[in-house]
Amino acid sequence: MPALLPATTRWLLRWALLMGLWLALTDTDKKPELIAGAVAAAIAATVAGLIVRSGPPKTVSKSLALLGLGPRRLVRPLVRLAVDTWILTVALVRRLSGRDQRGSFRAVRYSPEEPRRSAAGRALTEIWGSLTPNRYVVGADEDEGILIVHELVRTDQPIDPLAGR
Repeated sequence: MPALLPATTRWLLRWALLMGLWLALTDTDKKPELIAGAVAAAIAATVAGLIVRSGPPKTVSKSLALLGLGPRRLVRPLVRLAVDTWILTVALVRRLSGRDQRGSFRAVRYSPEEPRRSAAGRALTEIWGSLTPNRYVVGADEDEGILIVHELVRTDQPIDPLAGR
């Protein structure tokens, strides 16, 4: 959005677009749904206003450098989708038959190679690591050098989804 518009006008424009999206998705005229949509649009418009910055993107080159990780490392989490779905299906059957299933938090040293030391690299690690149904990346702390992951069913797979083997 152009910075020529006042901040309030930009916020209202965002709110109107997001509220329109809400109405298109819910297709309702019930008052509680409209109020929920207005509140959700207000929250989203506020968050969008907080993260927008002026000027050209500064991470394009760093984002493109992530492609250098190679297709094998970038596709690995996609392959894990089927494997993890099977793992969770088995865990569900065990749980329904009365056997206890527990998740676990796991933490490992996190020292990514150069392309992954940017904000785009951290985002890719967290998103790609949380893509599979068995796993959620809680956070990557570069200052402490730790990656924390929660697994619904503990596996022996490497914690960092993009780590070189």
